[in-house]
Amino acid sequence: MIILEALHSLNINELAYKHSLAIAAKNGQRIYENQLNLIKNAEAFRNKITIKTIFLNFWDEFVKIAKSKNKVIRPAITTAVEKMIHCKDLSKGYLFFECTKCNNFYIAGFSCNSRFCPSCGNRYREDRTREISKVCLNKPHRQFVFSIAKELRPYFLFYRELYDILFESVEESFDFLLKSSKIARKEKRDFGYVSFLHTFGRAINDNPHIHVLICEGYMDKDNLFHKYDHFHYEKLRKTFMGILLKKIYSVLKENHKNETQKFYELKCFLYKKYTDGFYAYGPKLENSSRVAVKAISKYIARYVSHPAIAESRIIDLDYIKKTVTYQYEPHQDDHTDDPNQKLGTQKVTESVFDFIAKLIRHIPDKGFHLVRYYGFYSNRTTKNKDKYEALYTIQEITRMKNNNYWINHLVASYHYNPLLCSCGATMTLCYELSFFPGGTKDG
Repeated sequence: MIILEALHSLNINELAYKHSLAIAAKNGQRIYENQLNLIKNAEAFRNKITIKTIFLNFWDEFVKIAKSKNKVIRPAITTAVEKMIHCKDLSKGYLFFECTKCNNFYIAGFSCNSRFCPSCGNRYREDRTREISKVCLNKPHRQFVFSIAKELRPYFLFYRELYDILFESVEESFDFLLKSSKIARKEKRDFGYVSFLHTFGRAINDNPHIHVLICEGYMDKDNLFHKYDHFHYEKLRKTFMGILLKKIYSVLKENHKNETQKFYELKCFLYKKYTDGFYAYGPKLENSSRVAVKAISKYIARYVSHPAIAESRIIDLDYIKKTVTYQYEPHQDDHTDDPNQKLGTQKVTESVFDFIAKLIRHIPDKGFHLVRYYGFYSNRTTKNKDKYEALYTIQEITRMKNNNYWINHLVASYHYNPLLCSCGATMTLCYELSFFPGGTKDG
């Protein structure tokens, strides 16, 4: 009934949809439910505002405004946005699937594979989760978060090379913690961890910080694993702050000399203000079971790979006023149980062009790695982990890969298989009717 009402409100002919459901029903409950879910998830019935819709309608105007103000849009931004806009655009290529029992068919446009694209980003997150899962040992892990002072955020916004410095500062802080003694250096001790860069907060504001998934232990030169679960937080915080400020100053002195004096004064101010160092904290998991470690590794990998804003948070788009309204839950509310101190859901209405500017500034440059592996989790390590049990079995990794295949992903997310015809047959790929713009069949 809901579908028929939607068809009527959208002025769509009901007969074809009724007919496809009637045929599907004759072929069993499974076929009927598949066809029903396919119709429910058709774009015409999606009552939501998408990132793609916003950029399709306002990107060209945004570019014109930027040019009129002599603002430079990074090439990586232009590439990512154009890829997303043309994602699954049939003029850019498609695969044609046909049913051998009836005249039904399905056309699947090629994905853009851009991390900025909400649709393709989901698959990217799952791929990233799988890659991280492959390196983890079956040992206790914990999550660390390294944050910078808010006074430093503008520098990271204007000088993007500082993101590399942020990674390096975290790495050197852990090294200082582990290798401060002569014995530790002689044993060539190494942690094993994965660092993730997050450049935004819940309000799509600039907030560069590093999440770390670290194994609670180190390996020595003889490939022996030693438990290490006591991290000196005060030492880590002060070390991180000192290394980061020193490195930023060096970069500015070498490449942006006009900022050197101003930053030197800020550095002195920050040392006085943050006497305990910058935020660096990684509480031990209450439950260090294999299941708990798997859960935290998946959570971190997916969390740090999510887009600057989920489309479900966009609640209104005004084409006349050219404004967008979205909501978010303040981070402060996570740290209090007192309802009187909670700020509650915040709604923001702003110019669609300001909204676009906030989103695109978080697009990384080409070749920049948001996720990096260190110590005995690095590909360059000389440590041999083969004798230690992996967190995930080969079968589990293979299953994760198969689940992210586009058809399986649709089934898991939306509960329908687009290649399952309403007549009950499975559609097959027809190369002759498929379209490969590059002249190949490697779509």
